[in-house]
Amino acid sequence: MSRRAVLVTFLVVGSCAKKPPPGDLPPAAAPAASVTTPGATPVASEPPPGAPAAPPGAGSPHGATAAQTPPRTLEALPDGRLAMGPFSLVSPPGWKVIPVTSNMRAAAFQLPGKPGDEPQLLVTYFGAGGAGTVDDNVGRWVGQFTQPDGKASRDVARIEKLQLAGQDAVVVSLSGHYVAQVMGPGGGAVDKQDQSLLAAIVASPSGPYYFKVVADKPTIEANAAAFRALLGSLKLR
Repeated sequence: MSRRAVLVTFLVVGSCAKKPPPGDLPPAAAPAASVTTPGATPVASEPPPGAPAAPPGAGSPHGATAAQTPPRTLEALPDGRLAMGPFSLVSPPGWKVIPVTSNMRAAAFQLPGKPGDEPQLLVTYFGAGGAGTVDDNVGRWVGQFTQPDGKASRDVARIEKLQLAGQDAVVVSLSGHYVAQVMGPGGGAVDKQDQSLLAAIVASPSGPYYFKVVADKPTIEANAAAFRALLGSLKLR
């Protein structure tokens, strides 16, 4: 075959090798599906005492977004009371008002306790919509405790419905083995025996406020009356 004939044959074969239509192209790789680990525990709406604050931009299980703020404390009012959102209150004697650095924290109080291990009462606020129903939050708090005799913590918890500052409120007290998820980098959990809880949810015209402290039983017993005095001092401004 002459060189010219070989060239013609090559051109004819090349023209017959058509590209496949778009429909014959391999499908694009599907995006990876998000995976949820079975049994994963949502991060609590507020960390246990001593836990690090959530990093800026971290979300809560209730849709609110946590962010660091400059340190701020409760404003002192002319009558000697302290301003906290729509409320004013009186800090119990011996309790120390300490600065907060999260937009989800309304206030924090350091209670008297063992040197170097003074517990904190944290007051959190998630906006007008709150952080789930009252029963959701009470159930989560109670679910962080187990009883040595195997009883259900809900059966031994003291759950009181009352009015504070003319608003609906629930106060919860409970003791037992405390296990709770820690917020912040690294995660982890608090796991302590013989702990007690004092907590409350107080409604307001601008949304509910959540009060919570967990510490060893003697410390909580020593501060229980002061905790109730703080709640009883709440007034709408």
